[in-house]
Amino acid sequence: MPRSLRLLRAIAPLLLVFGAAATARSATPAPHLEPCWLQGVDSPFECGRVPRPEDPDAPAGRSIPIHFAVARAQAQQRHADPVFIFAGGPGQAATATAAQVQGIFARLNARRDIVYVDLRGTGASNPLHCEPDREPDREPDREPGAASADAVDLARVADSLGACIPRLDADVRQYATWIAVRDVDAVREALGYDRINLWGASYGTRAALEYLRQFPRQVRSVVLDGAVPPDLRLPASAAHDADAALASVERRCASDPGCARRHPDLHARIDQLLAGSANTVTAVVPDPLTGRQSTWRLDRASLASALRAPLYTPETAALVPHAIAAAARYDYGPLAALNSTVRDAAGSGFAQALHFAVVCAEDVPRVTPADREAARATRFGTTFIDLYDAACRAVPIRQVPAAFFTLAKVDVPVLVLSGGTDPITPPRAGDAVSRGLLMARHLVAPNLGHGISARGCAPDLITRFVTQANFEGVDGGCLQRLPSPPFFAIGGEPAR
Repeated sequence: MPRSLRLLRAIAPLLLVFGAAATARSATPAPHLEPCWLQGVDSPFECGRVPRPEDPDAPAGRSIPIHFAVARAQAQQRHADPVFIFAGGPGQAATATAAQVQGIFARLNARRDIVYVDLRGTGASNPLHCEPDREPDREPDREPGAASADAVDLARVADSLGACIPRLDADVRQYATWIAVRDVDAVREALGYDRINLWGASYGTRAALEYLRQFPRQVRSVVLDGAVPPDLRLPASAAHDADAALASVERRCASDPGCARRHPDLHARIDQLLAGSANTVTAVVPDPLTGRQSTWRLDRASLASALRAPLYTPETAALVPHAIAAAARYDYGPLAALNSTVRDAAGSGFAQALHFAVVCAEDVPRVTPADREAARATRFGTTFIDLYDAACRAVPIRQVPAAFFTLAKVDVPVLVLSGGTDPITPPRAGDAVSRGLLMARHLVAPNLGHGISARGCAPDLITRFVTQANFEGVDGGCLQRLPSPPFFAIGGEPAR
């Protein structure tokens, strides 16, 4: 695989979850359902497909299958409003998140179905994968979305996409969010549900908000974990938000006696590491799982990506000072191990071409010269903007409706959850969404990162909110009390 595309896959997650069916008459034929199993979940699901026109303007034209899986409610007295799961990415399949998401909704699943719809271009819904042949001397990446320290060659990135996209069995112009949510509603209709609850994480929050905008009468409640406002320009905002998350690690280390003693010059080391990468260097590091030696070619852009990936979770962020100190000594093994940890948690099946089909249509055209100038003032610079600029030259798009970039002013309760140290969907994004909705409550877990639904008391808050479809008793105080993990000295005692 070209090294540039491995980094591209690392950055892809920028932007890195039946009761008795209602009696509404469906215009979409009832799908054939079969028992199925999703990876990491012991209990069976029911899976099916709904055919949908690839081009919404040509309903009699080419059809693509939209795949879904249903975790049926087990109680005899079931509620008619299920929970629909919107996964992140863009590029992650909803069905691939079941092992993580089912635990969040365990109590709700007793009386409500949980429905996973693979958005068009992901999972088993005509997936758009672009994976060139891997280089024979390199071991395949274990997981898509893997954080990598390979040098960025923007021309090769664009060339890779340009060669792959024409080979796809798809018109990639038709794989934007505003079209995909219409498929979700077709699944809802085919299964006979009248109203549904929505849960989305990261990019899935943008998809959930667009579903709410187009189909407000079908929505009973919404939970957004790591909100992505529809008008957020992800490649532009990524540098600022990652820089802020990195700064929070520095501040917390400085206030921790043990970390401050071991890393008194953390800020200077980070700046020195990035400044020293103006010229590409080569480093040999062992794979943290196999021990096999790998060669990393490092420049400023690839190091920026490698520094950003561990910031997603507080546990890996707590190891960043140690990794920075080691890298300052030209030992990149700890940084490689951290990136591997994040990579292994990302799950498999990430649809690279779908990711760019969405971001190139919805975000990149709105990046302004002022965005670029502002990004240059951060330690991450224009790395992410430059990558998407180059890649998107190879991605055909269609114009996104102007209404897509607005929030629905409807009487539907929306619970917004944010992690205070999130490097991609920070609380400021949750604030923007909350202010733009009629009925919203924004809860922040100041010491958590990207994704908080499974943390601490969050599952209880979600269960209460969805059960009631209101905010009574939904108090975020328990999220504020969740602590940061301690900084660890590898091979030594905790710093506190």
